[in-house]
Amino acid sequence: MTPVLNENFGTHKYNQIITTGKDSSSISKIYDLKNRLISQTKEKYNEELGYNEAIISSYDTLQNLISSELKNVDNGSFVRVFLDEEKVVSRLEYISGQDYRFYLSESETPTIESTKNPMELQTNYEMREYNLFLSQNLRYPQQARERKEMGTVVLKLDINEAGEVIDISCINKEKLYQPLINEAIRVVKAFNPSFTAPIDMYGIG
Repeated sequence: MTPVLNENFGTHKYNQIITTGKDSSSISKIYDLKNRLISQTKEKYNEELGYNEAIISSYDTLQNLISSELKNVDNGSFVRVFLDEEKVVSRLEYISGQDYRFYLSESETPTIESTKNPMELQTNYEMREYNLFLSQNLRYPQQARERKEMGTVVLKLDINEAGEVIDISCINKEKLYQPLINEAIRVVKAFNPSFTAPIDMYGIG
């Protein structure tokens, strides 16, 4: 087993096993620290259709299958099915270059069509707008300048169901000079970002 580490903080929460077949296919299994299977990904080249595909299965802590996805690795297209007690609850489809389509149960009529993934948190602003605001408003605190303190502040935003930021905190504060943290939080509060909350597998946001 290979430990899976958080790339920013080195936190060890999962283990991974990867096996490779003679035909270049591979199977990756992710386990939590109690050796419960969390996800399994099978990758291979689909000779019939001519692309690399992945079959991704996710499980809950009781080892029940909760989602299964067939993905075209080459262009990102996928069909993801969500299950509850082995019954299909919903599915999300995406074809490269088209909209995302979300279906309840086994309906053939989508309840949601969107240019963005409705199951992921969405910003209600453009990143260029945010970056411009930072460049115009972020200031190097005088105390930090005098002490030559530097660092990258990683912030955690708590967001309610309406997509509003209700709290901002720093998750790497042990490594940083406090005025740097204060300035990062100040400027994000001043920007006042808002979001669109993601829907769950039942279509509820």
